Amino acid sequence: MDRLLQLEVFAKTAELGSMSKAAEALRMSNAAASRHLSALEERLAVRLIERNTRRLWLTEAGQELLERSSRVLGELAEAEDIVSDRALSPQGMLRVTSSLSFAVIYLAPMLPAFRARYPKLNMQITTANRYSDFIEAGIDVAIRTREQEPDSNIIVRRIGQMRRVLAAAPSYLASCGEPEQPA
Repeated sequence: MDRLLQLEVFAKTAELGSMSKAAEALRMSNAAASRHLSALEERLAVRLIERNTRRLWLTEAGQELLERSSRVLGELAEAEDIVSDRALSPQGMLRVTSSLSFAVIYLAPMLPAFRARYPKLNMQITTANRYSDFIEAGIDVAIRTREQEPDSNIIVRRIGQMRRVLAAAPSYLASCGEPEQPA
């Protein structure tokens, strides 16, 4: 069984004063919580919690383990919160490249909502109607109208579908006729 989960079950049981409340808080069954606590006590070869039908209390060894493990579990929770906060609230510079038309039609209208959602994130949009080496240019996200990149290390995801239209001026068609092949 997972040693960290065993400690979490123990600490939550001690904090809430109830195995069933700890199980509920940790989203597990009472039986699973009891197994984790028993496995911890067996692994440490010491009784940590005395329990009867009405209440439970920590033994001296349980009190010592709770004091020490609470610091570790607290630091772990804090580390997870920091990492999670960074994922939910990114910061820094995001460099995006796309074609000029895509940026004008799609990206520009989204910018106010994007800035409101991610206020700590600065965005630099580079527009170009050519496919340059965006990794060398330090670009984080490249929006392209092709389905694959020559570099196999680049992750390609479809985010939408574009319609392409072949257009010609009436004067061109009058002088050259309608093209029968793309070439």
